[in-house]
Amino acid sequence: MVLKIDYKEILEVFRDKLRIDDRVRSLASRYKYREYMIARYIDMLGFDETIDLLEIFEKRDLFKNAIACNNLRCRCRDVVDSLENMGFSLRPIEWAEYSYVVVKKPSRPSLGATHEYLKGCYYQYRDAASLAPVVIFDPSPGSTILDSCAAPGGKTSYMLIRMKDNGLVIANDISATRLRALKYNMIRMGFKNYIITRFDARRTHEFFREELTRIFIDAPCSAEGAIMFDPERKTKTDYEVLARLVSREIEILSSSIEALAPGGVVAYVTCSIAPEENEYVVSKVLEFYKDQVDTVSPLRNIWSRGIRVFLNYEFDPGVENCVRIWPHKHFMEGFFVCLLKRR
Repeated sequence: MVLKIDYKEILEVFRDKLRIDDRVRSLASRYKYREYMIARYIDMLGFDETIDLLEIFEKRDLFKNAIACNNLRCRCRDVVDSLENMGFSLRPIEWAEYSYVVVKKPSRPSLGATHEYLKGCYYQYRDAASLAPVVIFDPSPGSTILDSCAAPGGKTSYMLIRMKDNGLVIANDISATRLRALKYNMIRMGFKNYIITRFDARRTHEFFREELTRIFIDAPCSAEGAIMFDPERKTKTDYEVLARLVSREIEILSSSIEALAPGGVVAYVTCSIAPEENEYVVSKVLEFYKDQVDTVSPLRNIWSRGIRVFLNYEFDPGVENCVRIWPHKHFMEGFFVCLLKRR
């Protein structure tokens, strides 16, 4: 049975506990945010660190593009040399193999208009944070993986690069429009060991019943960690919309756990810093499955841990095994990554 929680229950848990005082109103007015978002930041980080977060969200230029080199198709050294001859400057990402931060770009060509890009020699990302969930998930050659919300294919591509295109990735998405972009990128990159499917990730358990060993969920979310790239997200999501997203995220994660074989691992990922979409989702799933599912500490974590308390609500202790990437601490887009293993 899949866990489903009505969004109104989520509203009751958190919304009335938010403290909207003069400090919150002042910051919300100055930085143009919804008041509930500022109240949450202060509860999580304190006032001074909230200012640090809000200020870093204003500094779009600090966040540099990244690329993952497709060494299955091109020599990475040749790709770097070619891009640098065009005026790009690249720096290797020490924690993500085959990957580089684009420190400097010429006025033209753009990263998406080079011959190397069109030949599938690399995938470009808004910044390096998108690589972290795959590094934490640590896919290996020969694995069979369901990437349940895969389009447009950035994390799928990096998985296949790290797997050496050996194994199988079932690249799924609910959106036909986004699947076209996924298909284009898979063909452009020259991968062979993937199939593309289209279904609602809340129905994963209907197609795979306790048989998958690896599932990757890049969950549709509020994208509250990406405000530096999309300032409209300061006001786009009201609290009721957020609660509806949380309700869907819980159902997606629960459906995926139902599809896991014993010993199987699911990665739950959001590009959000909202505790409701992150620690709360994981805690509710752990509560529902009790002794059947555990969180797993990643082999490598150079970022922050999940938070234990939010608005006096205590999350499951297992969330301390989850990973938080904070823009003001790690200078990347905000992400949350949690590995859950079925006993």
